Amino acid sequence: MTACEVSVRGRLSGSVEDVIRSRFGAVLARYGPGDSTTVLVTVADPAAQRALLTLLWDTGHDVLALRAEGEAPR
Repeated sequence: MTACEVSVRGRLSGSVEDVIRSRFGAVLARYGPGDSTTVLVTVADPAAQRALLTLLWDTGHDVLALRAEGEAPR
């Protein structure tokens, strides 16, 4: 599992948060100063991370930054 922190321009609508929650589980959206939002979510693999980014792009958000931190290899 990988913890993802994605910063986007604009605020997420409740419906976008609901879609993220239904696809990925728990989601936390932190609204920053100005016109930015930080989305915190855990994804299973790189394909899920790409799906999250695609969802954000498809709903009109500009991705400003991505930080992903996964489990250490065993």
